Amino acid sequence: MRFSDIDAHGHVNNVRFLEYLEDAWIALYLDNAGPPQEDRDGLPAVGFAVVRHEIFYRRPLRFRHGSVRVESWVTKVNRVTCEMAAQICSDGEVFVEARSMIMGFDTHTAKPRRLTLHERTFLKRYLR
Repeated sequence: MRFSDIDAHGHVNNVRFLEYLEDAWIALYLDNAGPPQEDRDGLPAVGFAVVRHEIFYRRPLRFRHGSVRVESWVTKVNRVTCEMAAQICSDGEVFVEARSMIMGFDTHTAKPRRLTLHERTFLKRYLR
């Protein structure tokens, strides 16, 4: 948590919660699936795009020293998309519950793509 995450009301700005969720998703993917393949220019050859976010704000999260924890898991895996659920919490309190749909995305054609067998197998390990 950064001081710049705090809005005029003294709690974490709603947009920052989306960044927390994105950071957690990227960390989960990179830590466990490894870095994505790169094209000739060193850019990711395959990617992901968020199709939908649903966020339920349970209580205000005020600035605190230290970090908050994002617990995330997979709720559904299809050929093109996966659905993720998450909680943003700290010290036994849940501040946000979220659901997101993420799709495979071809960075060159800017169109949806099928998830690879490796990606689907990886995601299914986190089904709950």
